[in-house]
Amino acid sequence: MSGYTRPIKFLLGKVYITPAAVEALIRNEEELMHLLKRHREGDYGAEMCYDDRVVNEQEIKRGGRVLSSYTLKDSTVIWIVTSAGWQESLAMIREEY
Repeated sequence: MSGYTRPIKFLLGKVYITPAAVEALIRNEEELMHLLKRHREGDYGAEMCYDDRVVNEQEIKRGGRVLSSYTLKDSTVIWIVTSAGWQESLAMIREEY
């Protein structure tokens, strides 16, 4: 097993999570920290199209907003949004947006 980790692309700031996202993560036995790690390393989720990934990379260069989308085992979609300026990040289910 490799100890390699991808470099961090941006800071998360204060992290918030909605009650619905907490419930979804528990129900799916998923860890928020795992998703946050993927998000800050530039793994935006399989659901993100090429154009959205390009926008994220451009926003990172400008210190702008970054969005990731992850589908859990039961098909619930968790979005993680880091605000412009990277002062805070919010994990929520897609329907809460």
